Amino acid sequence: MTLGKRDSATIAEAQHPVRKGGRQLETPKQSRFDRWLPRTRNVFLAGFLVAIPLAVTYLVFNWLFQTLDGIFQPLIVIILGHPLPGVGLVAIIVVVYILGLFATNVGGRFMLRALDAAMCRAPIIRWVYSPATQVVKAVRSLKEAPFKRVVIVEFPREGMLVLAFVTGKPVDFKGKQKVPVFIPHAPNPMTGFLLLLNPEDLADTELSIEEAMRMVISGGLLSPDVIKQPASS
Repeated sequence: MTLGKRDSATIAEAQHPVRKGGRQLETPKQSRFDRWLPRTRNVFLAGFLVAIPLAVTYLVFNWLFQTLDGIFQPLIVIILGHPLPGVGLVAIIVVVYILGLFATNVGGRFMLRALDAAMCRAPIIRWVYSPATQVVKAVRSLKEAPFKRVVIVEFPREGMLVLAFVTGKPVDFKGKQKVPVFIPHAPNPMTGFLLLLNPEDLADTELSIEEAMRMVISGGLLSPDVIKQPASS
């Protein structure tokens, strides 16, 4: 069957979105849905990243409070003749302070290392203890990391931009100044790449170390709307 010119034009219009002013338009429903779904997903993921550490902190301290309150409250009843609210909280403060004393002297550090080694070897317990210890060590290392400032560099090829941290003063290489820059992996910033770059290849930012770390750990979900550069740049 042969189609006329009018029939062919009608089919072409049905297959392609309407064009206005030479620009292709999407249907309103599809456009709104495409914008709404990724934004909603990112908001939920960002909410989870905030809620998880809060929930874990609450559960841990609630468990400590209930446990220590249950241990010391009977002693308080024997001594005072009645229960004393807040004993669990006071016990937590005392226990944490005692652990701090152990961690800051030679004998205590030796005992804690022995306990750490035993916990890491214990069946079942090590499955929970080892990851928790690694997280604590990672956070401590990040706080002690000698990052100087946050920059943006092209990596791994021209046109691709990544967040990076200047880690030290420039070094001389073949008569040229090179800046040591650490590019962290996301979401685990404990690993990454160390590059020696020309100073002119670095784009300075006004991001703080904490803001940049939040971006890396969240995979970009907790990102500022604008990454500003210093006025002098």
